Amino acid sequence: MRQALTVSMAALRWAARTYAHHPLSILGLSLVPTVQRFLVVRQDLPTPVAVTTEVLVTLVRLLLLVLIVRIMMRELAAAGIDRHAAWSRLTAGIDARRAAFWLQWVVLAVAFVIFDVIPNTVIALAVPEADRAMVEAVVVAVKNPTVIAFTFLWMAGVARTLIVQSADARAVPAPAA
Repeated sequence: MRQALTVSMAALRWAARTYAHHPLSILGLSLVPTVQRFLVVRQDLPTPVAVTTEVLVTLVRLLLLVLIVRIMMRELAAAGIDRHAAWSRLTAGIDARRAAFWLQWVVLAVAFVIFDVIPNTVIALAVPEADRAMVEAVVVAVKNPTVIAFTFLWMAGVARTLIVQSADARAVPAPAA
């Protein structure tokens, strides 16, 4: 468990640092889903518009994920770890810390409960029906540039941490965390 928390904390630090160094890119890409989610929750859009905007949101989120992975890979390359070495180190890191790797999913589940289930429950119980759509729209809009973007960053940070701290680190010097 301690090893899992160590991986989580290293990933968390990397995610926060990366968001801080690339706020316009990450926030900019997160604004498309933010606006779409706000509109979809706030008002009843025609089905073709809702479906089209869902496809757009999916594509933008994939682009955000690609951006984050590229940032991570550029950082690793600057430290002398090419993508083939990174992949080898990632698989070695997962093999060496299998329990810590799987416990990251437990951490993610806990974060989901804290940042999704609890707020939705509070809204359902505490917000009057007449105001609920607006409150839900605002909460969903706020989650996109914060919780969702940060989850992507954190998961990439888990991979980065396993790459940097992998068992076969003697082949390529690891960059500083």
